[in-house]
Amino acid sequence: MSEKLDIKTTKIKDYYTDKWNMIKSVLFTAIFSLAFVNLYRPFDSARWVDVTEVGYFLYSCLFVFVGICVIAFSRLIMYVFVRRVSLSYLEYIMWLIMELVILSGFYTLYVIWINPTLEFFKYDDLVTVFKEVNINTFLVVFIPYLVSWLYINNISLRKRVSELESLGFSQVGVINFTDEKGENKLSLSSNSLIYIESADNYVEINYVSQNKINKFLLRNSMKRMEEALVGTNVCRCHRSFIVNMEHVTAMRRNADELEMEFRIPEIKKIPISKTYAEKVSEMFMHLAPKTSEEA
Repeated sequence: MSEKLDIKTTKIKDYYTDKWNMIKSVLFTAIFSLAFVNLYRPFDSARWVDVTEVGYFLYSCLFVFVGICVIAFSRLIMYVFVRRVSLSYLEYIMWLIMELVILSGFYTLYVIWINPTLEFFKYDDLVTVFKEVNINTFLVVFIPYLVSWLYINNISLRKRVSELESLGFSQVGVINFTDEKGENKLSLSSNSLIYIESADNYVEINYVSQNKINKFLLRNSMKRMEEALVGTNVCRCHRSFIVNMEHVTAMRRNADELEMEFRIPEIKKIPISKTYAEKVSEMFMHLAPKTSEEA
């Protein structure tokens, strides 16, 4: 089921701020920028200094080095920052825009310093160069930023597919639950799983076996459980609960809170938070005809 993306509140995925993905992105931006500056020669830079092709290449290396230092420093701050506070997609985009503005500022100073016809304290020179630098900076970094974004998403999708395959959730309908170290601790048929509940640094897996409700405590995070079960009939309905929708028979509003009821009477009613309400409702409506036929 597709879920609407609210860029103001939805937190970015961890792989965007992963250390190695950031390093790859910065290195790719550096290589692309160096090639761009030497092929396109922005800011009419070829006429600034009377140097050979090799000399221009060395000047361009310094030019790119300044920019990469700014980007690398920005990503270092981001890496430290997101370890404590998660960024939303909007905040992440604003961060990148601010990164470009600061980068343009450094490039403006660099252009004025290297061009003898420009002056640091002349307003017209500063404004004119800054406007042109903004355009060219966007051209220089937009493509590597876009390619890096596509690359990171592709790697993430491959990793997710690999995790699903390793969990064994396929034609045989078996889920292998692994702990935080990747060791398999519990295997269940897909229809025996009822719900998963958060328990501090653990998750409590509730399932049916021999007509009894059993619990299994596993050291792992709800986020990893949720990511591993993407594409199944199991979905997250609350920050503390992940539910197998095959067992849900009703969704009821109690005061200001939505709750779901289960086919098994002994199971407690589980709340549905506003964040997941739309996705849960869509999945319930999709599965309702199948579950009614089976009942």
